[in-house]
Amino acid sequence: MHGTIVFSDGTPAKELAGGAVELDSLEQPISARGSIDAEGKFVISTYEAEDGAVPGKHRVLIVSRQSTGDEVVGKVIESKYQRFETSGLELEVTPGTNTPTFTVERAKSRR
Repeated sequence: MHGTIVFSDGTPAKELAGGAVELDSLEQPISARGSIDAEGKFVISTYEAEDGAVPGKHRVLIVSRQSTGDEVVGKVIESKYQRFETSGLELEVTPGTNTPTFTVERAKSRR
């Protein structure tokens, strides 16, 4: 499963590069994850690299790249996207090709 994250104005969320997308199945005790690249795109893996997610409904969260060492990473998207309970993002995975696009809001204040 390949997907894209965009901001509400439709531009790719390139600032999320190094972050991750995580899917949590609502029907099975399993989750899937993918890293976000420099174009705001991601590939989901569950059991092995790029194998996608199990079919069914999923909650979705998106996390920004974390600060490392002396580097400080500013807030890119609203904090609500970092928790399944508050992201408001869901995905129905069907057998075959899935290419979701998630639209997120930029952080109102960058710290």
